[in-house]
Amino acid sequence: MTIEELKRAAGVVMFGGDVREVADLGLATLSLSLAASLASSILLSWAYSAFFGSRATGSNVHRAFPLISLAVTAIFICVQFSLPLSLGLLGSLSVVRFRTPIKEPEEIGFIMLVIASALCCASFNVAFLIAILVAAGVAMAILRWSPAFLSRRSGSGTLVIRCSVDQYRNALPALVPIIEAHLRRPSFDSLSTADSECVLTWSFQKVSLVKSAELERKLQEQLPDAKLGLYYHGHANA
Repeated sequence: MTIEELKRAAGVVMFGGDVREVADLGLATLSLSLAASLASSILLSWAYSAFFGSRATGSNVHRAFPLISLAVTAIFICVQFSLPLSLGLLGSLSVVRFRTPIKEPEEIGFIMLVIASALCCASFNVAFLIAILVAAGVAMAILRWSPAFLSRRSGSGTLVIRCSVDQYRNALPALVPIIEAHLRRPSFDSLSTADSECVLTWSFQKVSLVKSAELERKLQEQLPDAKLGLYYHGHANA
């Protein structure tokens, strides 16, 4: 393999070229395209590990990124020069069903990045691949170290009060100010009565540990015989 062939292969892989058949590519071009695909998949696999490193979720799908990228690159290199193969691939994919659930929405993004990078390599446009990886790196950095307006601002919680109908009717005027003073953005959700028992539920956006304890104490003072339930999922401040 001469230096001129390597230069031509590098130029085709980086910026594409007027190639009409697989035979016109040459071994050097195919090798460089697959190498670029493998390198990008390894980089995305590392990014996946870093992104999910502090989480207990994720299915470790990044272990398959190199194989997925190489397979997609090889398939589309062969298919793009043959109309019958393209139609056959389209017919084959139309009957394939993947029923494995995605545990995290970010996994979809990483899988799409792997496929996009493989397509860039298959179409011999590594320059565009570099642009995609740089943009994806910036996006992941923003999501990882995001400012307050991009991070999850609060959790979600539910307040459940189970009491007698008489207690509810007598104490309701005092309950609402107490709840609004201790919960962030409380919203009355439901009221159900059965016989002489009453169940009220509120949803709220955020609560601190101190205010939650104070809220339970004040509600218990207003409703001594009531059963209270405070459920919160999020980042509670002290």
